Amino acid sequence: MKKKQLLIGGGIAVILLLLFGVWNLWFSATKVAFINYQVISLGQISKANDNSFIKISELSTDDLNRLTSYDMIFINAMGLRITEEQRAQIQKAADGGLPILTTAATNPANKIISLDSIQADTLKHYLSNGGRRNYRSMLNYVRVYIDKKRFSVSEPEAVVKRADDVLYHMNPKSPEDEELGFNTVAGYNIFLQNNGLWKENAPRIIVTGPMGEPSGLIAKLEETGNMVYPIRSMHSFIQNHGIDSVRPSAIINMAHGRMGDYIVDYLAKQNIPLFSPLNVNRLVEEWESDKMGMNGGFMSQSIVTPEIDGAIRPFALFGHYKDEEGLQRAYAIPERLETFVETVNNYITLQRKSNSEKRVAIYYYKGPGQNALTAGGMEVVPSLYNLLQRMKREGYKVDGLPTSPKELEQMIQSQGAVFGPYAEGAFDRFMETGKPELITKEQYESWIKKSIRSDMYAEVVAANGEFPGAYMTTSDGRLGVARLQFGNVVLLPQNAAGSGDNAFKVVHGTNAAPPHTYIASYLWTQFGFKADALIHFGTHGSLEFTPRKQVALCSNDWSDRLVGALPHFYIYSIGNVGEGMIAKRRSYAGLQSYLTPPFMESSVRAIYRELTEAVKTYNNLLPADGQAVLSTGNKEALNRASLMVKKLTVKLGIHRELGLDSLLTVPYAEEDIQRIENFAEELANEKITGQLYTMGIPYEPIRITSSVYAMATEPIAYSLLALDKLRNRADGQVEKHRTLFTQRYLEPARDLVTRLLADPSLVSDELICRITGITSDELAKAHEINKSRNTPQGMMAMMMALAEEAPAEAKTHADMSGGIMQADQSVRSKRNSISESMKEKMKEIAKGMNPEKAMELAKRMGASPEALKKMETGMYKSHAVGMNTLAKDTVTMKTTSRGKREKADSDKFGGMEAMMKVMMSKKKEYSKEEINFALAVMEVERTLKNVGNYKSALLESPERELTSMVNALNGGYTQPSPGGDPIANPNTLPTGRNLFAINAEETPSESAWEKGKQLADNTIEMYRRRHNDSIPRKVSYTLWSGEFIETGGATIAQVLYMLGVEPIRDTFGRVTDLRLIPSAELGRPRIDVVVQTSGQLRDIAASRLFLINRAVEMAANAKEDQFENQVAAGVVEAERVLIEKGLTPKEAREMSAKRVFGGVNGMYGTGIQDMITSGDKWTDEQEIADAYINNMGAVYGSDEEWGEMKAGLLRAVLHNTDAVVQPRQSNTWGALSLDHVYEFMGGMNLAVRNVTGKDPDAYFADYRNRNNVKMQELKEAIGVESRATIFNPEYVKEVMKGGASSASQITEVVTNTYGWNVTKPDVIDKEMWDRIYDVYVQDSYGLGTEQFFRQQNPAALQEITAVMLETARKGMWKASEQQLNTLASLHTELVEEFGSTGSGFSGGNAKLQEFIAGRVAPQHAAAYKQQIQTMKTVQSPDNKNGMVLKKDEVSSGEQGRKNALNGVWIAGGVLVLFVVLLLVLRKKRKDN
Repeated sequence: MKKKQLLIGGGIAVILLLLFGVWNLWFSATKVAFINYQVISLGQISKANDNSFIKISELSTDDLNRLTSYDMIFINAMGLRITEEQRAQIQKAADGGLPILTTAATNPANKIISLDSIQADTLKHYLSNGGRRNYRSMLNYVRVYIDKKRFSVSEPEAVVKRADDVLYHMNPKSPEDEELGFNTVAGYNIFLQNNGLWKENAPRIIVTGPMGEPSGLIAKLEETGNMVYPIRSMHSFIQNHGIDSVRPSAIINMAHGRMGDYIVDYLAKQNIPLFSPLNVNRLVEEWESDKMGMNGGFMSQSIVTPEIDGAIRPFALFGHYKDEEGLQRAYAIPERLETFVETVNNYITLQRKSNSEKRVAIYYYKGPGQNALTAGGMEVVPSLYNLLQRMKREGYKVDGLPTSPKELEQMIQSQGAVFGPYAEGAFDRFMETGKPELITKEQYESWIKKSIRSDMYAEVVAANGEFPGAYMTTSDGRLGVARLQFGNVVLLPQNAAGSGDNAFKVVHGTNAAPPHTYIASYLWTQFGFKADALIHFGTHGSLEFTPRKQVALCSNDWSDRLVGALPHFYIYSIGNVGEGMIAKRRSYAGLQSYLTPPFMESSVRAIYRELTEAVKTYNNLLPADGQAVLSTGNKEALNRASLMVKKLTVKLGIHRELGLDSLLTVPYAEEDIQRIENFAEELANEKITGQLYTMGIPYEPIRITSSVYAMATEPIAYSLLALDKLRNRADGQVEKHRTLFTQRYLEPARDLVTRLLADPSLVSDELICRITGITSDELAKAHEINKSRNTPQGMMAMMMALAEEAPAEAKTHADMSGGIMQADQSVRSKRNSISESMKEKMKEIAKGMNPEKAMELAKRMGASPEALKKMETGMYKSHAVGMNTLAKDTVTMKTTSRGKREKADSDKFGGMEAMMKVMMSKKKEYSKEEINFALAVMEVERTLKNVGNYKSALLESPERELTSMVNALNGGYTQPSPGGDPIANPNTLPTGRNLFAINAEETPSESAWEKGKQLADNTIEMYRRRHNDSIPRKVSYTLWSGEFIETGGATIAQVLYMLGVEPIRDTFGRVTDLRLIPSAELGRPRIDVVVQTSGQLRDIAASRLFLINRAVEMAANAKEDQFENQVAAGVVEAERVLIEKGLTPKEAREMSAKRVFGGVNGMYGTGIQDMITSGDKWTDEQEIADAYINNMGAVYGSDEEWGEMKAGLLRAVLHNTDAVVQPRQSNTWGALSLDHVYEFMGGMNLAVRNVTGKDPDAYFADYRNRNNVKMQELKEAIGVESRATIFNPEYVKEVMKGGASSASQITEVVTNTYGWNVTKPDVIDKEMWDRIYDVYVQDSYGLGTEQFFRQQNPAALQEITAVMLETARKGMWKASEQQLNTLASLHTELVEEFGSTGSGFSGGNAKLQEFIAGRVAPQHAAAYKQQIQTMKTVQSPDNKNGMVLKKDEVSSGEQGRKNALNGVWIAGGVLVLFVVLLLVLRKKRKDN
């Protein structure tokens, strides 16, 4: 019995095992894994899967140990990043019999396929044609023919040719089915009518692009009253005129790359706004918690390149969620969808609403108190007035506008003011007389509920207390919003974005939540005033610098919430493209560019004429090249000439700026005199700005001429010199002596520009040949070389052109993994090389393309006439048996029961094959000399032909700016343009356009690399000259966004080359890898670096910081160097210091190679400016250095540690820093005129000095002249700038043509001089302060400077005198008693007459106020103190409306207790007064 039971049991077990085996073999689920597939593509495949016996999974490259648990693996190798170990894992699984299909392998090593060619080809056809039917058949094919399971599966259908319909729409009756396709607009319109989606006279919106899941967007747009036209290929839709019958109000492009110039031209012509919402391409919760938001290649394709098309609102709309099977799916995030659709509808409302009904809010920026309104390079109030006048003429309701800009300015100072935290009395009077908008708690909280998440608002309360906070409040609990309202237009000051006394953090970013008054102002604009549009007026405000995420913002980011769904426009200086990108991406602003101030010649040559004549005498006595040594007599004459030069140099004070001695008995050496000569010549040719630009007002004719000279003269002169050098015609003395260059090249070039300004039609090929000294054949060759270099070649050309043609589905197709323009960054491919898999990919995209289309594509790719002819011959010859056969076979392909194709088709490709042969032919190579020849010729030709255009653009720009702003307010399209200094890049003109930047992934560009190498070598050479031939051990570099954009990443090139590392470019020209330059090739030691990045650069080029981090690691680990490796030594030194500070050896080792640092908490600046200018709050520079090191100590070199604060690391890394380098790419600013220079460069210098005990060398990397980049010592640069501007009477006269903002320019320069005195004292001499005193206090030029300040901006002069007195009080300027008394007298006189400015040096520094009062007569001191007290003191609470101002401080526990205690005392005091009042009344009654 027992045996029988065992037999039965065993039999059952065998049967079960057999059944299990049979089940597994024929009936179990087929498990299919996809590696590195786009979520959108995988979502479509998942939707197509209707078979519960086919299980789809997404497999990460981190989980390759799970490979063998699947029955089939699909790998998309485009952009796949795997290690050698991971690649080996995949290969082992394939060798073991696991079916694997890899597509789009840009790295041949990744092309792992274990299927036979028939199976692989079949699956590729299903994939490439896309669509649910093909995906469903593909999965069934896998189950039937690869997994060999017949149960619960349908026979796979033949491949259905990829849909070539123009429009598509979800089937309203069956939403889960395949989308419906339409080939005509008329057919689509019938569909809309039949399904209740047609709305007469409704706005029509086109939706296109590959990077979103559009169904939710389309449905919401339709739900809110629009008709939506989803388009597969915009280029074809426009080209075939389908768009003409739609006449859209807006286009929404779910972008991944550019749409192209063709579409830009169409949008501009038809005035259609282009929106570009973002897909964050990951799980929503991951994105929301990410500090960066988006970076690298995905950011470039989603944000940067669409901006070149003029796209606006880079608003994060799409994200991922996980479905029940664990697959990520793309969707429109509901909360974001509501806001985005409302935004689009609001722009369309601007198109349809009459101007008289539109309500517009305009924000301006001004300093506290009586400070003038400020905007980069702009005379603000007259500009604002001109815009308001224009709006009035356009029909806007602008009631009560004053009759002049001056009256408007007075109104702003009284009703639209901003106050420092110490100006309680001024607050009080403003609340009583300034007519602020008063907001109740109920209003505010209702707006908060609509806009701000509860956790965000909790941060506001934690930082600022409960509503109304402690700023701009009344005793009855209301909150004041300063504003001036003129009918339907309201002007508002941008309040401080933080509270407390760190004003710089307020402007350029702080991690703290903004105060109630800041939030209330924007929410009132949205919900109280109910604005139709928001304008920020002038460069720049603080909204874009509020916390947190850098780009692709979420609903936890303040600027995202405060802008809301309002159409937003930012009037922005063309010269500040770097910060403009932050405004664009972090506050969703459509930029409206405006001109820089006009350029003028310095006109100081006469001042230095005697010196230059003495130099000429000296040079004439020098022996000619190759001559014998001078005779004794000639030597004596030469020495006398040298002493004369020295006498004049010392008299003029130039020796201080050049670091030369002043001993008049010892002659200068030839090298010293050469420096003096070049310094004087640079001064004479310096390009400067004076009077600020007023929007809407053209430059004066003389300033148009001088600006065109600045734009055109040097490019011609330096290009002619380059040609002469190539032909060995240039005298070696020309480059040594700038006076010779001026005589031989600069002056003739200027004369030529003068002639062309008078008659631009003089330009001809004959003139170009005559000027350059070349033949017509040589000119033609230069054109040929230039075209060859600038035309995309090979793979790049094909992919760019095909990207425009491929429908949206193909672009997000599995083969594309991240889009057509993604590339494998692990392979070091040569430019224009192309893999077989990429050829196959392009064939798939171009299937069915007729010869005409292929020819058109080839032309767009830049094919030469000869190449087009060859292509045409080959194409039409093979067309019948090629493309038509392929198209037919693709549709009719069938598979037999054995899985074999009946027809082979992939080798017959006809026209496309011909096109590929032509386009993939090897690019003609040219020598370096030929390229330089062509560059010089083209520069001359381009400049000559554009002299007239430059003049026209400058003339037209002011009107274009106003017209463009009005058009934007009408919901129109603003044309895109590059930004930057128009002298360095005239393509920035005309203005009135929407600025864009560069693709960071392509940096450093090839030209930037050459410039960076040159400047790195120059840095080493300058250091050697100053330090007995030793080289720097470590160099600090500052990275700024404007420099990065305008130079193509030249400073990054300097950093890389210092380290001895060079960039490697991929097929598309992107820098995706690095190469360690061999020590022998480098020819010098690797030099260590430390990099400080501004927040703006960090936000736009995070991937370049990663690149630097990798470069440091490579250089530190370099072996077999012939020279000492300073990078390796620096890592060891940092590790030693960190261990001494208490870190473990492991921690120290991991941190010691970090070299990229920036602001903590995502700050955009250093946070030291306000500390520096608050002289009463620090006594020793060490305090500022410590603050700098703390504020800039966040690490930004890797994803994992992005923005993390590493205590003590920056201090450790600063050891052995010998030089500090600051980029300078713009002619619109210098070390004295821009505060950020001393903030960053000076701050780093101060930090290094306090860490090492040694003042590092300080150099400018000067890119202002693209034909003559150079390194310049900081002190010399300050000398040139001060002599050409603030000490130049012509400059002062030009400034005095302006108004309040122009006067503020001088104040800023004086303040920045003080900043340099603190951070790098050796660059500011006593004589400099003496000259400032002479020119602006004593009016040594007799120009009436004091009268100018009194009339235009007395606060500016009040501030200048305060800065000078504080400099003296701090012991940094040894001023005479007379100077101090004169300054104190003038300062107190201004305060008595005009009141205290309530700002900066003169308002909040009690020690300075005592110092000033002690230097004037008692009666003046008393009056002065009374004015200060009036500004500071709150009025008694018996004023009108019961308004009592509360003190503005940072809310903290301690401060809260103080406030509570104060409240008790106040309440007690009120009670006592009340009792006394009762007693008095009672007594009176008794007396009666």
